[in-house]
Amino acid sequence: MRGINNKESEFQKDARSHLRAMRLLLTYSPEWSVMGITLVMDGVYPFISIYVSAMLLDALYEKRTLEEMVFWALLGAGAALLVSMLRHLTAKYKNTLWWAMRFRVEEPMMEKAMGMDYELMEDEEVQKLRARQAEYRKHGGSAFEIFIWQMELFLTACLKLVFAVVTVCTLPAVSSRGGRMAAAATVVVLSAGLGLMRRTAHRVSRREYQIWRDDADNERLDTFIMSEVVLDPEAGKDIRLFHQQELLMEYGEKMCENGRKVYREISGIRMRQGFLQSLWAAVLGAAAYLYTGLQAYAGAIAPGSVVRYAGGIQQMVQAVSDLLYSWDYLHNYRGRMDEFFAYLDLPEKKKKGTIPVQKRRDGRFLIEFKNVSFKYPGTDVWVLKNMNLRFEIGERVALVGPNGSGKTTFVKLLCRLYDPTEGTILMNDVDIRKYRYGEYMRLFSVVFQDFQVFSLKMGEYIAGNEKADRQKALEAAVRAGLGELLSRMPDGLDTVIGRDFSENGFVISGGEAQKLAMARAIYKDAPFVILDEPTAALDPVTENEVYTRFHEIIGNKTTLFISHRLSACRFAGEILVFEDGDIVQRGSHDVLCGQEGLYRRMWEAQAKYYNITHLQETGVCGTI
Repeated sequence: MRGINNKESEFQKDARSHLRAMRLLLTYSPEWSVMGITLVMDGVYPFISIYVSAMLLDALYEKRTLEEMVFWALLGAGAALLVSMLRHLTAKYKNTLWWAMRFRVEEPMMEKAMGMDYELMEDEEVQKLRARQAEYRKHGGSAFEIFIWQMELFLTACLKLVFAVVTVCTLPAVSSRGGRMAAAATVVVLSAGLGLMRRTAHRVSRREYQIWRDDADNERLDTFIMSEVVLDPEAGKDIRLFHQQELLMEYGEKMCENGRKVYREISGIRMRQGFLQSLWAAVLGAAAYLYTGLQAYAGAIAPGSVVRYAGGIQQMVQAVSDLLYSWDYLHNYRGRMDEFFAYLDLPEKKKKGTIPVQKRRDGRFLIEFKNVSFKYPGTDVWVLKNMNLRFEIGERVALVGPNGSGKTTFVKLLCRLYDPTEGTILMNDVDIRKYRYGEYMRLFSVVFQDFQVFSLKMGEYIAGNEKADRQKALEAAVRAGLGELLSRMPDGLDTVIGRDFSENGFVISGGEAQKLAMARAIYKDAPFVILDEPTAALDPVTENEVYTRFHEIIGNKTTLFISHRLSACRFAGEILVFEDGDIVQRGSHDVLCGQEGLYRRMWEAQAKYYNITHLQETGVCGTI
């Protein structure tokens, strides 16, 4: 009883998964309902020739008129031509839908990726879920491709089985002893053949899925090396200067050998399966003709009925075989669809509040960290420990400290990319988790150190919208120092960044990319501006210009910037010194330089390289 329950449970899981997949497919690509026409045409097509052949043979055997035989021949040819034309028309439409489907079914995953909690984006298991779908699509078929292939086969087989049963059910009862023995033998052969096909189909589909599943993670590395390393122009410099061609070629050889091994194994499995199916199809076909032939010999059926019933039995066997194979395939490959749905069903742990964001009565914002501690999910290392801090809008705050001291994590918590593990962050004395999430996020314009520049039109990139306010985008670009660059661009704000997708694109330098990211932050016009190493890619003259014009560029906004160049901190009203996940010092540049502590040590470590006396004494710089 327990085994039956388990089987029923698996069947229910299969049915639930397949129904959800069908609903999702028709939601994002409703045109796929045309597949119903294709299924009917594919199901009825083989029975046209079976029935027409039977009628012609009966007419010939009974010596009917030539006109009647011509009628059946023309009727069969016309029906076959009509069905064939409909099949080709729907197939053409279906092929168009097929290629569109490969992109449309990506939409729910894209929507999920852009809407999920950010901490999930950085989760390794979530990244694997997403990456596997891409690898499945390149090798063996995506979850939806396999679903459509096999569901089409399954539904077509269902229709064929219905037509076959209708064809065979009129077969008269067996009267002779020989006929009964032939019928019994036919049933035995049919049962044995179908049982073997069932076991073979189950074993083959399960083994194929396991091979593709095991290979998916290997393919992630291969894809990364090929697309992110070998074909990347930036990586090309390192490859040449450090003579890494041989190393990457070895990876390429391993990748090719692994691919050959996988496809050899898959091909061998499918070849053996095809041989067994062909063998049993021949045996079952022979059994069907033997049985119906004996029936005709005994006078139970007409000669034409041999073709009709034998053909019907063969179609029935093929339909049952396809049903078993496709359902087993869908069952064993349900893992791909389960992973697809597991990604879509990732829970949102972050609390989304309902309170609208409002300023205080004096029109200002007050941010406060109260006993905030944080460690990244899945780790036991505290990145921030019991942090307490207050600051208001309009302040210029610099965040400094050694690498790994918690500066960027502090920014992520402030922007609610993560929530504190312990403690509370308040804005205007209200827990930020109680505010509407979207409204709260709109308070921040952030330029991270690892910002991304997309191959879009410059105006679209700055505005983050296809319908940009051109005047506002232009002003933001000029304030960020891109005025001279814009004058050289052939299409101004309509110029595409880079040449990935446009021959007329404009290739920008690292410093120009950083200014472009700053222009995007300026365009957003949020009350909080956060800059992570905002001048790291700028030359010293441009860097000095940025900090000299800092108020003009940023305006009257709260500004937090992370910098390892302590000379830039002189422009900040206050400096927060991070060390081991806590703020160990706080004050202005002059105050902190007058105190013993980490800031003074870091300042002196940098300043000595610009101290002329020190350079002369060490021989780095000659006497001036």
